[in-house]
Amino acid sequence: MNRRRVVSLTFPVVVLAILVTAVACGHDSGMGGMMGNGGMGRMMSGNQPAGSIRVDLANWRVEPAQSSARAGSVTFWAIHDMGYQHMSGGGGATHDLQVMKKNSDGSFEMAGQVQGLTMGEAKELTLDLTPGDYELSCNVVEQVNGKMISHYKQGMHTTFKVTE
Repeated sequence: MNRRRVVSLTFPVVVLAILVTAVACGHDSGMGGMMGNGGMGRMMSGNQPAGSIRVDLANWRVEPAQSSARAGSVTFWAIHDMGYQHMSGGGGATHDLQVMKKNSDGSFEMAGQVQGLTMGEAKELTLDLTPGDYELSCNVVEQVNGKMISHYKQGMHTTFKVTE
């Protein structure tokens, strides 16, 4: 086979492989903004349970659509936001959502959690919550480039209030 023909056939295949990898990994910089404006966020919210509270998880934030709920059955819709670039080597390929209730002595106890949310994935968590102060957090600890990274220490936690 002619060497020029091999090169001309190989180049489009390599370019296609790079594009497929970039799209599959969410590396397209335009994907990040789509989560809040519709795009993937709209597709995922189409499956969102009625009356649930959307909680976006991304490097390094936990953002519930509302900061409080009434006591009783509360459903959280945890979404691993595609707005970060996991190819940057900064971690965050997986997030968890933990709902922790604050006790009167200042300690926390687990009310419930969803684990192992990968980029673009959403999971439902329904809990029977009593009035009080809560914290929504991600406690994933991962090794990146030889360093241990705590998502919680990176800022992945926020307060949440359950009222009467």
